[in-house]
Amino acid sequence: MMTFTGIVTQAQSAPLAQLAELTGPGAVLVLAPHPDDESLAMGGAIAAASAAGHRVHVAVVTDGALSHPGSRAYPAAALSALRKAEVELAIDILTQGRETPIWLGYPDQGAPDDPGAFSDVETRLRCHLGGVTAIWTTWNGDPHSDHQKVWRLARWMAEPLDCGMFACPVWGRVQSPVAGASSAGLRRFQTTAYREVKARAVAAHASQMTGLITDDPEGFRMPQDLAAHFVAADEIFIPS
Repeated sequence: MMTFTGIVTQAQSAPLAQLAELTGPGAVLVLAPHPDDESLAMGGAIAAASAAGHRVHVAVVTDGALSHPGSRAYPAAALSALRKAEVELAIDILTQGRETPIWLGYPDQGAPDDPGAFSDVETRLRCHLGGVTAIWTTWNGDPHSDHQKVWRLARWMAEPLDCGMFACPVWGRVQSPVAGASSAGLRRFQTTAYREVKARAVAAHASQMTGLITDDPEGFRMPQDLAAHFVAADEIFIPS
């Protein structure tokens, strides 16, 4: 049986966030550490924001190519290409064809993590930053190094943009959160109206959600009950 952390309990009684609180008046920049984080953590909010007329720029930071390191059928380059195609389909579903993700292509577990590298990311994203009034990313309480690094990247980018920033827990829901990570001001975004489209976006990540890759028994596969939780539960947004 799946055991949740206190962040999920806290979210169950947290105040509801209106979409406008999360987006501001302009565009949203989503910084996803890996392809699938965008659908799991904030897929409902992406769908809602896009439907409401906001541009939603989804930048996928790493290629996720370490999920099945023992696969011969999907060596790193092939797995990276597969995951890129999966996230393109997921974003097409969530935004009804309005957006295409931005693929930054850093190596899995090699997200940028210093001011020079952050500046390089900012340069690559510059043409998408005009009008951005909110950044959404994963939580620095998630016990995954790429999630913490990308939170720091988002924090670094949010300051000069003078925009809102929200962190959405992924692994911190089911694994002990990193000590010192704040959940102050946590809000809950009600996803009821978007759960069907979110379910289809999550399912688009077939390499992670199913047994598609059959030749690496140690490869990652999202437990079905955890995937179902992400679809059925409201999304968590923590001001950062």
